[in-house]
Amino acid sequence: MRITNQVLFSQALGGTQDALGQIEKHQRTISSGLRVEKPSDDPTAVGGIMRSTSSLRALEQYRTNLSSARSRLALEDGVLDQVTNALIRAKELAVSQAGSTATAQTRSVTREEIEGIRDFLTDLGNTQFAGSYLFGGYYADSPPLGAAGTDPTRPPTGTMEVEGGAGAFYAVTHGAQEIFADSGALDALEALALALANNSAADVQAAMGELDQAFDAVQDVIGDLGARMSQVDTALSNLEALDVNLQTFRSELQDADLEEAISKLVSRQVVYQAAMLANSRIMNTTLTDYLR
Repeated sequence: MRITNQVLFSQALGGTQDALGQIEKHQRTISSGLRVEKPSDDPTAVGGIMRSTSSLRALEQYRTNLSSARSRLALEDGVLDQVTNALIRAKELAVSQAGSTATAQTRSVTREEIEGIRDFLTDLGNTQFAGSYLFGGYYADSPPLGAAGTDPTRPPTGTMEVEGGAGAFYAVTHGAQEIFADSGALDALEALALALANNSAADVQAAMGELDQAFDAVQDVIGDLGARMSQVDTALSNLEALDVNLQTFRSELQDADLEEAISKLVSRQVVYQAAMLANSRIMNTTLTDYLR
């Protein structure tokens, strides 16, 4: 094969371009901190990177769902605490008016306070969260409780659920039906108000029993709420741990070893400089130079 000056020049230029390309590649790796930027960089690693990235996006959505659920549960916990205190106050008032020392006048005044407590519980049942009714169940777009309690045209039943993992759903808040109707809280207050209006000590004592039952029922709801909060907290903790593992796995596949990348860059720069020196000597050597 005949080697001409043109062949030497072409080979020198090609080698120089390759060396510059390697330098640019390592510079880009150092500046971006990424070993894999496109599929051709490492086809094997790309699949794992894409899967882990997709999983991390799903985890972020699950975390958002569970964080919202945790906020709803915390708000319900506060509401139930107020319901408990309201029932305790109603029981204290009932006890004070169940004895022989109570009069029609004191019972009339107490009835007004009991009705105020009933209205207060109704307001609690219509608590809103993020633009919807916290205890609305399947009908969270409208108030679950009316002026006299449950609105039969929009039954506040059902429990909201959120997805906190692949196929994992978590129950969040209870419906107004469970807290305010099924517990008997509103009915007990109505019964007590009626007993006080009738100035009947016997009826007041009977209403006290209903208040006790309502109080116990609300405490059962609080216990169930605590279990739900614990489940959500555990799910959030598991998601955090999984997120760390996925981030680490993706980093191992995608991120560059900066020390190694810098070492390679320096090595390529040395090779490039040597190639440039050799090429300059070759290109400056001609037949005329030799004959001279």
